[in-house]
Amino acid sequence: MSKRTHNVYFHLHTISGITISVALFIIFFAGSYSLFVDAIEHWEKGDNITAFVENKPAVDYNRLIDSLESKGIHLFGRNINTTDKGSLYQSVYLTGSEDSLAGELDQQPINLVLNTETYELKKVTPFFSLGDLLYELHFFNQLGKPGYYFSALVSLFFLFAIISGIIVHWKKIKMNFSVFRPKQKLKTIWTDAHTALGTIGLPFQFMYALTGAMFGLSILVSLSGSLMFGGNTEKFNKALEDDHEEVHTHLGSPTDVSQMDYNAFRDKADQHWPGFKGMYLGIMHYGSNTQQFRSYGYVSVKDQFLNEGEVVFDMGTGKVLHEHDPYDRDYTDNIWPTVYRLHFANYGNIGVLSEYLLKALYFLMAILTCFVIISGVLIWLEARKKLTISERKKYYNKQVGHIYLAICMSMLPITAAAFICSKLLPVSVNDHREITLNCFYFISWLLLSLFFWYKQDNGITNRYSLLSAGILGLAIPVVNGFISKNWFWLTYSRHDYGIFIIDILWMAIALSCLYAYFRMTRKHRLHISE
Repeated sequence: MSKRTHNVYFHLHTISGITISVALFIIFFAGSYSLFVDAIEHWEKGDNITAFVENKPAVDYNRLIDSLESKGIHLFGRNINTTDKGSLYQSVYLTGSEDSLAGELDQQPINLVLNTETYELKKVTPFFSLGDLLYELHFFNQLGKPGYYFSALVSLFFLFAIISGIIVHWKKIKMNFSVFRPKQKLKTIWTDAHTALGTIGLPFQFMYALTGAMFGLSILVSLSGSLMFGGNTEKFNKALEDDHEEVHTHLGSPTDVSQMDYNAFRDKADQHWPGFKGMYLGIMHYGSNTQQFRSYGYVSVKDQFLNEGEVVFDMGTGKVLHEHDPYDRDYTDNIWPTVYRLHFANYGNIGVLSEYLLKALYFLMAILTCFVIISGVLIWLEARKKLTISERKKYYNKQVGHIYLAICMSMLPITAAAFICSKLLPVSVNDHREITLNCFYFISWLLLSLFFWYKQDNGITNRYSLLSAGILGLAIPVVNGFISKNWFWLTYSRHDYGIFIIDILWMAIALSCLYAYFRMTRKHRLHISE
């Protein structure tokens, strides 16, 4: 490689990395918690809706219908959508009735939770979770559509930074991957950490850069892909993303369904392909002569990685109206499911505990990526302390470093504090949770960032961010235990892995932060004494 080419790639890597570093840190940090959106909500509510029941029998749909009717719910013309994932509680969603003669209330959707032991139904009230806030933050949804496209551009620049970094530093990566020199100068320490952790997480980071850019910049994909459909982007998007086929979208006339065996259709769907298990099931246009049974589920991931399948039956004739064979998928069937699974760590029907362990691994890799981003900023700062650089530029670079670290590092203790705040919020403010959590999170984050920037000391920023995060992080499972009685050993013993994983993750993060704090403090004191 010529010197000029090397310099082009080197500056592309440096400039693209520094330009997007803060936004990229926010995306990965908030995105790591977005993997546990549902678990965070259940942790906040304190319910055991995620409790996994071993060898739990399938949902009895005949009994479910009886429970719905006993509550006096007008079912004719509704779609009854349910999940069957092996946990104690399952969601039941009723669309509004399409019957033109139905009352105004009957035309409203209803969201319920079913206890699969007692078949009691409880209405689900709207609940804004901290997980929702972090999920929206990881693609800057608080800024609206521009924020969504901005996150995609950040992913695209991250892709440039990864590729250019490999090209520029490949020889150093081969020589220094296993080298760590903690007693050398700061730039060497940060470079070793950046190289080792960056290389370990390279496949993960590349995957997220690519899938993130694809999600956010899908509008550009549509413009080129639509050429296969005569320039019609709507047809292209439907072929690419739509997993469901609507059959008989009109509501038929009422018919007697009192003797209908819904469980038989569930079993028939499960036997449609070898190893298939329906997990999202629906009774469409209930009570009409166009009534259908829809089953969307998976075959074993060991047999087929992209293992989604769907079958729709006409319940009057028993004929198959539509099927999506999990063993026979074409090119367009595989694109977005692959992107979605890789991005959200959702590999389909791998077991409840295995799914949470996989998400925990993704979480760890995302946090390591955050460290790679921070170490890259610190390398950049150390490299710009040369005597050849003017004082004016040194001052500017120093201020950039203070601002970057203040914003990024303060995010850790603020997130820990927000978990405690969300847990302490009383039920009486549920209608105002969204505004309360947003105000607490973003105002506190702004104030703490300004405080660290005002101190003009990156050492203070790092040490006290770690100390406060460690203390608050250890307090999270304690607060959860006292308020909800969901001590982590109890949630594990009853297989409530959703709540358990949140407490354990925060304990691990807190202990890691405190360990890092004491190591940094010790080195700081030794440096002063010298």
